[in-house]
Amino acid sequence: MKKTDLEKISGIVGFEPDDAKLFSKAFTHKTLAFQKGLLDMSNERLEFLGDSVLNLYISIRLFEIFPVAAEGALTRMRSYLVNTRRLAKLSKELGLDKILRVGESFEGDPVEQTSILADTFEALLGAVYIDKGWEAAGAFIEKYFDIEKASSKLDSKSKLQQLVQKQSGFLPKYNVVKEDGLPHKKHFVVEVEFDGAVRGAGEGSNKKNAQEGAAKDALSKMGNNDEQK
Repeated sequence: MKKTDLEKISGIVGFEPDDAKLFSKAFTHKTLAFQKGLLDMSNERLEFLGDSVLNLYISIRLFEIFPVAAEGALTRMRSYLVNTRRLAKLSKELGLDKILRVGESFEGDPVEQTSILADTFEALLGAVYIDKGWEAAGAFIEKYFDIEKASSKLDSKSKLQQLVQKQSGFLPKYNVVKEDGLPHKKHFVVEVEFDGAVRGAGEGSNKKNAQEGAAKDALSKMGNNDEQK
């Protein structure tokens, strides 16, 4: 690996690597490793590790930041933060595509292949973890991921629950105040109550949709936008 590339990597990760060969491997595509007859130099194993580190760290931080979010909401937020398209975009913004080395048999332009760019970011994270440990890997992730912003992917009910519990320590209460319609075409009206008063109302063809509408109404009245947790 060129000295200039190693310097670029140091700037990206925020420290000078102890093991330069490890970071060289992170940017060695399997086509180049195969071409040189050194399959153990491929970045695939580091990519596997980096993927695991990234998902675990993001999962832990979401679990900590959103203590009342349901499993489904946590999964949606993690998917918003960690996906191939987002990782590829980040990889390109950091210039990792300029450092990645591919073999002569590689077809096409790696810059245009999102999966290759995403894998490269994960391989780099895997190298950071091996070289400096969990804390350094976490700092690297925090540097490039706005984890709290994932709250924009919460549904209204989850947002309201998060906000109300944070402010008062209690959970919103949903009450069905009206139910009518035919068995196959029900209509529900639900009110949401907290802080001793009804704060919102919603309606829908099932209780879940009506509760979501009530939560959205309450958030609107509270003046909370999509960035609120």
